[in-house]
Amino acid sequence: MKKYSFANSITVFCLAALLLAGCSSPNPNGISAEGESMSSGPESASGALKDISETQTENLTQSSEGLFSSKDLDTSWDTSDSVSVVFSDGEAKIAGTNGSAAFREGTLTISKAGTYILSGSLKGSVIVEASKNDFVHLVLNGIEITCENSAPINIRQADKAVITLADSTENKLTDSTEYQYDDPDAEEPSAALFSKDDLSLNGNGSLTIQANHNNGIQSKDDLRISGGSYFITAAKNGIVGKDSLVISNGSFTISSENDAMKSTNDKDEGKGYLIIQGGDYLITSESDGIQAETSLSITGGNFEITTAGGSGNSSSSGKGMWGSAVSSENEVSAKGIKAGQLIQISGGEYLLNTSDDSVHSNGSIEITGGDFQISSGDDGVHADELLTMKDGKMNISQSYEGLEALDIDLEGGTVYISASDDGINAAGGKDNSSMGGRPGQNSFSGSMGSLSISGGYYFVDANGDGLDANGTIDMSGGTVLVNGPEDNGNGVLDYDSSFHISGGVLIAAGSSGMAQAASSESTQNAVMYFLPSTESGTAVRLEKADGTEICSFTPFKKFNCILISSPELVQGDYTIKSGGNIVNADSVKDGLSIGGNYEAEATSVSFSLEDSVTYLDSNGVTQAKGFGGFGGGRGHGGMGMPPDGSFEGKQRKDGMPSGEMPAPPTGEQPPQP
Repeated sequence: MKKYSFANSITVFCLAALLLAGCSSPNPNGISAEGESMSSGPESASGALKDISETQTENLTQSSEGLFSSKDLDTSWDTSDSVSVVFSDGEAKIAGTNGSAAFREGTLTISKAGTYILSGSLKGSVIVEASKNDFVHLVLNGIEITCENSAPINIRQADKAVITLADSTENKLTDSTEYQYDDPDAEEPSAALFSKDDLSLNGNGSLTIQANHNNGIQSKDDLRISGGSYFITAAKNGIVGKDSLVISNGSFTISSENDAMKSTNDKDEGKGYLIIQGGDYLITSESDGIQAETSLSITGGNFEITTAGGSGNSSSSGKGMWGSAVSSENEVSAKGIKAGQLIQISGGEYLLNTSDDSVHSNGSIEITGGDFQISSGDDGVHADELLTMKDGKMNISQSYEGLEALDIDLEGGTVYISASDDGINAAGGKDNSSMGGRPGQNSFSGSMGSLSISGGYYFVDANGDGLDANGTIDMSGGTVLVNGPEDNGNGVLDYDSSFHISGGVLIAAGSSGMAQAASSESTQNAVMYFLPSTESGTAVRLEKADGTEICSFTPFKKFNCILISSPELVQGDYTIKSGGNIVNADSVKDGLSIGGNYEAEATSVSFSLEDSVTYLDSNGVTQAKGFGGFGGGRGHGGMGMPPDGSFEGKQRKDGMPSGEMPAPPTGEQPPQP
């Protein structure tokens, strides 16, 4: 499978290191290191996993040795100690006595523990009905089974069944659209390869499944896969493990009308989890791609997942849609990676193109690694409770909202976000985005939600609010660059209670109508500069009075407000320049440049920085007026115009500027990672 990674990722980290050099090593360009002080995170973080049992968390952290038994991983067999079954011309040639197999009217019935080697072509089925204490080993050694009225392989009873795909063999199972059940109420078997008890698959051969009736592979107990190549087309779900689904290796190409891979037990404590520790996954599903009823852990693998036609098939009823193929009445969840309680991702490469959220948890999400390329018709990453980002690379090229959760804790990693609404949104409530009128139709309300930033590199392109919290924002480290919004109904910042900044670098450029600055209680200084509507590609440079550069930033969207905060902003005299451009810069990344000359400025404002937040316009220092928003949604930010009416145009009665307004987005693309 093709591997996907960020271009120029080394440049990103090198630039970040240059821009964020520690306080003990003076930086001639004036921007210091990612803050070394670490935030303790949102107050609710400690309780975010309260619904996850100890058994669940132990399951997610187990090694392969703990998750797979020796029988699960054993691909060997001894022909002298096995039963060989060769199918041909409607007959079965059975050899060997260490087992019990009988063939009658197209059905092979296995009724005793042992190893059974199956090959040839059969129009019928294989049924395992052994003792509940028996271990049955099936070796698919180049077999094709087509069943017209039931499952090609139906494991009705055994303590455990292991299926080995013999090396270099091709195996195929095909069922029909209708099944005839012995017990119609049970509706079992419900998959082309079905087991009521523990099932494990291994080996280095291939298995092609055409599941015309229901699911491809299903276990009503635990399902383990440690090898093999699987090509599954399913009328409903691709691979289903009830109590658990654990995969450590293998190659999977799945096309499903419902979910591609899932675990389903939501009643028994410690069950319903899904673990992936490697492998290649090419998934196309009409519903969720990978879905765990409770907890999901991914430590590695290559994933290409498309759900419900991709991000272009979002709801026509939402704002800023990419497409309109999905009806607003659609109640189908079409998420890429989803769990009911917890998602932990520590590695892997992901290409996610989803109609619904690309990564979604009804509880919490923790990302400590991985390389993500995301195009979402709804949220890029969404958690109902806590979203933690500690490391990894992520490029969200399309989304309604980029990162969204009740509490968001950003500790590290490199993330690029392009959002038709909010870039990063901390808001309380449950996400109903897959119900009724997605995307973004979440029942968030009240002064809840917190955003904590203590490290990492975050580039945000937002048509709504850049950073939005229905409560508090706390920044103690990292680098955050925000472009947009361009309309005056949103702001680069939107928070309910407070925004305390004590470290890191924040540069946010956009419209002024609903803009908010940092709170006055912040321990790191900030400058908020209002200027007439300014075209994209126009640079702003902040310097010390002696000409030492603090920062130079060139927004790629129209703006008339820019907020700058850096550890290098201490009390003293400064100059801010606008209307010109940077030439001969030493380095440029995402509009943030180091060095070079500033040419053709139209405005130069000198000022003294004395307060934690200094407000400026083209006439110099001014005062804040009308700040303080409601957070958590479009059009609820605080008003951020300077009080002297220095904007072009007349003032409206509500105090908002009515002069030149930024035009709608022109299709100009943000810098790409």
